[in-house]
Amino acid sequence: MMKKLNISIVSYTNTLPFRIGIETSTKFQRNAHITYDNPATCAKKVLNDEADIGLIPVGVLSQMDDYHIIGNYCIGAKGRVDTVKLYGKVPVEEMTSIVLDYQSGTSVKLIKYLTENYWHIAPEFLKGSHGFELRDIEGTRGGVVIGDRTFDLDKQFPFKYDLSEVWWQHTGLPFVFAVWVSKTPLSRDLENLFNHALEQGIDRINQIADEFQHIVPAGIDLDIYLTNRIDYKLDSDKRKAMGLFLDYLKSVPV
Repeated sequence: MMKKLNISIVSYTNTLPFRIGIETSTKFQRNAHITYDNPATCAKKVLNDEADIGLIPVGVLSQMDDYHIIGNYCIGAKGRVDTVKLYGKVPVEEMTSIVLDYQSGTSVKLIKYLTENYWHIAPEFLKGSHGFELRDIEGTRGGVVIGDRTFDLDKQFPFKYDLSEVWWQHTGLPFVFAVWVSKTPLSRDLENLFNHALEQGIDRINQIADEFQHIVPAGIDLDIYLTNRIDYKLDSDKRKAMGLFLDYLKSVPV
């Protein structure tokens, strides 16, 4: 009998194929306890041994002494992603401070990389709290917002920058936001079962988009978002990009 696994999954819309794949897998229906969390909480649960497997922000990997990437899938993008953005009422070059999203460490580290290496500016970085995206982006203060909250923000700010697209313009590489990670290695059979469950969800992506179109705001095409914005395959280019980003994180103070 398979050991019961604690699995922490990010609750954003872009994880729907993963969630459906795992939830409909007979192996994991019987043998897994699944929680739905924001990216930072997923990472915390894996770090604190509260989850055996978690979909955690890539930026957190630089803080882990030992980890194992599970399977062949990720949350990534080749260029524009739509749901990781810098918003402001002035152009980025005029921003004196940027509020950082509290839900993911990767976006925080990515904006610091891009301000230093792409825009060559040095704004003050401020820690965001719940509701900051509706309250704190004012004047010359910008804000990084991730996930489903971005769906309603594009019309509210005259200046917005897709961080994955800017990374693509700067490096020519895709970006990896989150990967499946365990602190201890899984058996080969268990990892294969998990990867197969993810694959089953990815294979149903168009059907899933049709079924869940109603959960996103009017004007958002869920099929386009899941198939043309999010790129789920953890291929060699994404691994190269992930290595480049992690090398940068090792070179800067925590």
